[in-house]
Amino acid sequence: MQQALIVEDVPETSEWLHLTLQKAFQQIHSFQADSCRQARQILQAHCISLALLDINLPDGSGIELVPCIRERCPDAYIVITTIFDDEEHILKALKAGAHGYLLKDLPERLFIQKLRGILNGDPPISPSISRRILQYFSAERSVPQTQANNMDIQADSRHEAISLSPREREVLTLVAKGLSRPEISSLLGLSTNTVARYIRDVYQKLNISSRAEAAVEACRMGLVSTELH
Repeated sequence: MQQALIVEDVPETSEWLHLTLQKAFQQIHSFQADSCRQARQILQAHCISLALLDINLPDGSGIELVPCIRERCPDAYIVITTIFDDEEHILKALKAGAHGYLLKDLPERLFIQKLRGILNGDPPISPSISRRILQYFSAERSVPQTQANNMDIQADSRHEAISLSPREREVLTLVAKGLSRPEISSLLGLSTNTVARYIRDVYQKLNISSRAEAAVEACRMGLVSTELH
């Protein structure tokens, strides 16, 4: 982590995020913007490795900045930092390409822990957000039977074409439950490098790139329930 972009229009919150980043990562420099316009100006002059984006900004939504950041800085981690925990904002952010979604009311210790997880390849997502995602896709199963049957056929066709080994399914389940790589390594008696390789292979097979998507796929495959805490 070298340079970060904080997009937040409330000065006190912006400063809190700045100080939190300092605690999470050593020697990180933060650019602070209070609007989409100012953020775009910063991105024209600098390439960042991490972005913390608020949603409700004076001239738009931080989600609108995600494609710009991905184009300008393709290796940057993009994390939405907001108070909005509804499905509409969550799914819109993830579909745009955000890698994480953290609520501002998360305890600072846990907020820092989630940010540091980036260094281990663990996308920062608030536990309640993971549950929201699972609940959303569980609710989709309540659609009219004809539509549900069509969806099931499409899902079955997709997963029939994807073959996960028992160990890969086990790793996917633990990732979906929110365990970090070191935790999975300890639980399964594997090295962290081996766990990382399993996660990489699973992500490639399922064509996903984030823990949130892994949780969705695990739910669809019946590996986890929506009652995770």
